Amino acid sequence: MKKLLSVLAMVCLVLGASAQPRKARTCNLIFIGNSITEGALHANKKKTAPPVVAANLVGNMLSMDVHYRNCGRSGATTVDFLPEQKRDFVRVEKAIEEIKALSYAPILFSIMLGTNDSANFGPNGSPVSNEDYKKNLMTMIGRIRELCPNAIFILQRPIWYSPNTHNAAQYLVAGQKRMVAYTDVLIEIANENEDVYLGDRDAFDYFGAKHRKYMFAEDGKAGTFYLHPNEAGARKLARYWAQAIVKVVKKNL
Repeated sequence: MKKLLSVLAMVCLVLGASAQPRKARTCNLIFIGNSITEGALHANKKKTAPPVVAANLVGNMLSMDVHYRNCGRSGATTVDFLPEQKRDFVRVEKAIEEIKALSYAPILFSIMLGTNDSANFGPNGSPVSNEDYKKNLMTMIGRIRELCPNAIFILQRPIWYSPNTHNAAQYLVAGQKRMVAYTDVLIEIANENEDVYLGDRDAFDYFGAKHRKYMFAEDGKAGTFYLHPNEAGARKLARYWAQAIVKVVKKNL
C-alpha cells in the first residue's frame, strides 16, 4: 500500500507539473523543527540554515525546481506545533498556502522535533513522554493531511547534544536518554503509516563524534555544552536530510 500511495503521489506531481507551465518537475518541501532547523546562532541563517542548504542539494541531486519553506522556531516542541495551540502550526499553515500558490505538486514535510521535548524542564510541555510525543506528531500529521491530502512525511531523527546541556532549559543525561528513546517512536509511526517515512538516523552519531568541529561551544550552567550545529555543521546536517529526502522522492518516481 505504501508503494501504491507513492506512485499516486508522484503521478500527482507529474500531472501538477504539466498543468503548471511555470514549472517542469517540482519538489515542494516544508521543514518543521526547532532552533536547529531555524539556524540558531548563525550570522545569516537565511542563507546557512539546514533547510536552505538541504533544498539546494535536493534540487541539484534530482535536477528539479524546489520550493521550500523553513518553519523551524527556536525552543519549539511537538506541543508548540499542535494545531489547537495556534502557535507554531500557524507557520505551517502559512507555508502550505504559499507553496500551493506556486505549485500543484505534492508537498513533502521534513520534520525534526524532539530536542526540546526531551528537556527535563524549560520548553513548553517538557519533558514529553514517548506516548505524548507520538500523539503530538500524529495530531500534527493528521491536520496536515486534511490540508494536503497528497502530503508525504519524513521524520528525521533529532541530532546529538552533549549530556551536560543546560541553558535556560535543562537537558542533561536524562534528557539525552529521553531523546534517544524517541527514535523508536519515529520508527513506529513510519511503520504504521503509509505516507510517513523514516528519514535520517545517522547524523546523531556523526555530531556526537564531531561536535567540537561542527557545533557551537556554548556556555551553560553545567559548563560548555554543544547543542546547535554551526554553519559548517548545518551543511553536514543538510546533506543527511537531503539524502533522506531524495531517497523518498526516488521511491515515488
